Amino acid sequence: MRAIPLVLPALLVLSACSGGAGADGDDGGGGESTAPITVQVGADPEEAAVYRSLVSAYREAGGGEVELVTVARDDHLTRLSTAFTSGDAPDVFLVNYRQYAPFVQRGAVEPIGPLLEDAGVDTANYYEEPLRAFTYDGALQCMPQNISSLVVYWNRDLFARARVPAPTADWSWAEFVATAQALTGDGVKGVGIDPSIVRMAPFVWSNGGTIVDDETEPTRTTLHEPDARAALQAVVDLVGTGATPDREQLAAQGLPEQFMTGKVAMFLSSRVEVPALREQRGLDFDVAALPVMGEPASVLHSDAYCLASGSDNAAAAARFVAYAVGTQGQTLTALAGRTVPSLRSVATSPAFLSPSRAPASSQVFLDAIPHLRHTPVTPAWPEVEDVIGAQLERAFTEGVPLDEVLAEIRAQADPLLAR
Repeated sequence: MRAIPLVLPALLVLSACSGGAGADGDDGGGGESTAPITVQVGADPEEAAVYRSLVSAYREAGGGEVELVTVARDDHLTRLSTAFTSGDAPDVFLVNYRQYAPFVQRGAVEPIGPLLEDAGVDTANYYEEPLRAFTYDGALQCMPQNISSLVVYWNRDLFARARVPAPTADWSWAEFVATAQALTGDGVKGVGIDPSIVRMAPFVWSNGGTIVDDETEPTRTTLHEPDARAALQAVVDLVGTGATPDREQLAAQGLPEQFMTGKVAMFLSSRVEVPALREQRGLDFDVAALPVMGEPASVLHSDAYCLASGSDNAAAAARFVAYAVGTQGQTLTALAGRTVPSLRSVATSPAFLSPSRAPASSQVFLDAIPHLRHTPVTPAWPEVEDVIGAQLERAFTEGVPLDEVLAEIRAQADPLLAR
């Protein structure tokens, strides 16, 4: 593979069966041998096991040899940047829609649409929102594997112990705050919320606000405007009640780990948490919709398979991606809990919706689809996200006034977008 100059900013470090290649389940490999390809994913150990199973199933279906490279989520983008710079990039890599635009801008991605069409994939069978998020410069750049949304994970035992009713499908922000406060006590915090824009955006949108001036071609942030500011202030006020983990608790243990060990009764995240939560012995958990400030809103969480430009194995790489996003591939990852399938037929099947596998209320993810929006897809966005997150953390954990934080966001983030 040729070397592609790709110098991503340090701030880009991450937080992304047999036979079926196309959406109709046809065998994309067709029994023919394929050249070895390399696939890199950012994954925690439980996620990595899911992708190893996917690769094994592809091999057993006669799809050819695949070398799977699993990297810790926080190291994934840095490893990709280094690999492209050195001319040793993987043929396929999995990346979140919020982070792929810089790769496209630097010529590191081969638009995947035509190759998938040759492999028999009909994108009409997939949910539109992630396809839109991975369309850039007028072309489908990468093929999404999932259409997750932000949800509330909740611990059934802690709710029962505190005699707090289970979350309802249409609960309000006020009910959410009251629930978090009622669950707080005896060494338990009611809820954990990361101070990131991907967590805050749904509340801003629900309250009628925006995060940028133009979602397609943003030139400045708008979090300081009244509706957005009011939503952020509501979250800061919740933190101020003591119902969320404090700075020291967060430094000692991440929110998913605190949830798994019974220190936090609720936390906000996407479907990515499910494989690890299923492995936690004695944890009885479920998911609920986000609380509503005004109108229902949620934020897209989607990863996609991208093909590296200059790959010597582009056709073989496309066949693997076709399998991974096809009926058999998506059924496997859905059964393992990792994804909300982007393929409609699998998302609505028992492989994803069966209540016998936690979370029992997986329908919550599908119910959120009509209310999904995505953050801007632009090369500057990963840096903007990091600026916003760092500043909101000051408001969350250091007590810095929100207006001071918002002014700093404008001072640091707006020049990045204008650039």
